[in-house]
Amino acid sequence: MSMESWQEIDDASENCRHELHLNGEVISDKLKRNEGTLPETLFDLTSLNYLEISDTTLSSLPPHIGKLTNLLNLALHRNEVTAIPEDINNLSKLKFMDVSFNNLSELPSSFTLPQLHTLNLSNNQLQSLPDFSGLTGLSTVFIDHNQLTQLPVGLETLGNVSEIHAANNNIATFPEVVSHMVNIKHLDVSENSLKEITCDFSKCLKLKTLNLKNNPLKDNRLKKMTVQCSTKAVLEYLAKQTSDSGGKKGKGKKKGKGGKKDVADEDEEDTSMQRKFYVLKAEEALRVDMNTNVKDTRPYICCALVKNLDLSDPQMFKSFISLQTKLHENVCDMRTRATIATHNFPDLIFPLAYEALPVASIEIVPLNKEKVSATQLIANLKADRDNLKAQKKRQHKSGLYKFLDLVDGKEKLAVLRDANADIVSLPPLTNSDKTKISTIVSDVFIEITSPMSLPDSKFVMEELLKEMFKIGLASKYEDESMIGLVVQPIRVFDENGDLKIIYPSKVDLNVPNVNVVRVE
Repeated sequence: MSMESWQEIDDASENCRHELHLNGEVISDKLKRNEGTLPETLFDLTSLNYLEISDTTLSSLPPHIGKLTNLLNLALHRNEVTAIPEDINNLSKLKFMDVSFNNLSELPSSFTLPQLHTLNLSNNQLQSLPDFSGLTGLSTVFIDHNQLTQLPVGLETLGNVSEIHAANNNIATFPEVVSHMVNIKHLDVSENSLKEITCDFSKCLKLKTLNLKNNPLKDNRLKKMTVQCSTKAVLEYLAKQTSDSGGKKGKGKKKGKGGKKDVADEDEEDTSMQRKFYVLKAEEALRVDMNTNVKDTRPYICCALVKNLDLSDPQMFKSFISLQTKLHENVCDMRTRATIATHNFPDLIFPLAYEALPVASIEIVPLNKEKVSATQLIANLKADRDNLKAQKKRQHKSGLYKFLDLVDGKEKLAVLRDANADIVSLPPLTNSDKTKISTIVSDVFIEITSPMSLPDSKFVMEELLKEMFKIGLASKYEDESMIGLVVQPIRVFDENGDLKIIYPSKVDLNVPNVNVVRVE
């Protein structure tokens, strides 16, 4: 077996770094030459407290991972890992673990990480989970998009659990253990197989978000409320049903003889009230003209317009911002794979132009700041990065500043300008404060740019729209029968006027268990 030296590992060793990133095709090529095996020298870096291996073909994690006993953060998202070794339990200091978007079918039968705060197991092939009672510090758990039939045993014994993301599984019985989770704030069991909710939420006084959408609930009124009403209203309804029925599940009031006619009517209404994606026709005036000079900077862009997006609820607005941050951290690989920018559509003047400009000529009003030159903005971000490095003693590519390497020292940068030549976006650094979104109902223009490929841009756009749908964001559209998200395609043209991309096209937005209506 060829066990070539990896420069990234050697550099980390020589410089006594506490953080190491191994990402993308370069690492996949090295894994291929090493027959899929990580070098043993990696596991000699016992001073590491952050290890990221993402977007690679890594399929197995060796037991040697247990030697990295100072790890605080282990990020293994978007690989092909099928199992986690028992030695993972040696990482007693681990606080964050992300193994999302892999091929996991099982976890170690013993799973004891007492300091673990956040665990992300989403988008795998897990059918069951081990006892979680050994994860005594757990606060946030992502187990969505798997094949689970129940929540993990022992979760109810953990007093710090505040968020459970368990959407898109096969859970058929509502987890009664939730009633004992006094600190739970967010519970998402949408898109499962739940038919009734009999849980007593009276002790869950901190619960702010309960997502029950897209379950085959027998109670038709409750089914509608999960789509249309706030968590507070849903909880009040569930409490009243329990009270009115003396602890038995409520079925709602029946009208008419025997209630049969109205129940059937409600079923028909439920079909029409189901949330969907609606894709409108593209408009000729809504276009982005791309200059070929972006090919050496940031060559790929994908855009879409979400009509009448209802962000009037401050909590929902906050969730939307948090969603973008989350996607930037994982799916976008700290903005190095792609960058998301959202704009208040009425503040944009079309057509837009996507082009590369000399750094010295670029000025922008960054989000929540005063106008600044691109040169000064980069200098400010580098200073922030260096301060963070000094405070945390972490290597310079830490956190959100990892993307600075893509722009530092470049002669030109890609920008998005409106018809007045005002720069509204400077990816991956910032978009303009002039077009920022707020807590109103308005059309929202979404722009995804990438230095890697057009499929990467489209993938991130699709993930963003799917996650927006999942957290309950909706268009308050003029046609009230259109319940869900209404999206209008945006075309991108090259210098010759040839169409480069339209999103969403007729083959885009393939979302499991969600209807997509193409409005002709």
